[in-house]
Amino acid sequence: MLADLMMLLHLALASYITAGLVLIPIGCKLEWNWTKNWKMRLTHIILIGLITAETIFGLTCPLTLIEYSLRDVDPPDSIVRYWIGKLLYWNLPHQIFIAIYSFSLAWVMFLWIKCPPKTKTNQ
Repeated sequence: MLADLMMLLHLALASYITAGLVLIPIGCKLEWNWTKNWKMRLTHIILIGLITAETIFGLTCPLTLIEYSLRDVDPPDSIVRYWIGKLLYWNLPHQIFIAIYSFSLAWVMFLWIKCPPKTKTNQ
């Protein structure tokens, strides 16, 4: 059960990062205030930066490590593990993930410049 909760947390963070890649430029264009929130944007760029660095250096995500440590060697599959696993874990070459995450990080950095978050000095 704890492993499934860890997987749900992992999915929530992946969804947050992915949604930001799409919604931040849309929100910038439509002038949604929440897309310029400094803390949200800082959290977003830090997370995608960490994931990109993990992938480049061949490290396993800490959330994955925690989830696997909570599971037995031969765990019974739950519906949560099956479906979220299909969304989170893709069987692709390592270089594909480096390219995807590097592009995502570059996109977030571009958005930081093109549509900067509001700070206390520019609000």
